[in-house]
Amino acid sequence: MAAIQAHLTPPNMLPSVRDEQKERLEKEFQENRNPSEFEVELLAAEVGLSTYDVKRWFQHQLACWRQQQGLPANGGSVRD
Repeated sequence: MAAIQAHLTPPNMLPSVRDEQKERLEKEFQENRNPSEFEVELLAAEVGLSTYDVKRWFQHQLACWRQQQGLPANGGSVRD
């Protein structure tokens, strides 16, 4: 199972998400910062994005979260 790796992405390269998609993604991120491949696929289907876009969104969010925690942005995966 591949873990989500923290990676800051330039804003213009982030997937375009609607407000309701963002709300659902943020809710999932608060509950699970490192979803499995299966969870990413389910979430992508639920919000109407590709699995690639959901992974990229999570990678960026994880990098931002790591920075807020005083950690390097581009680092390994984080498990709760």
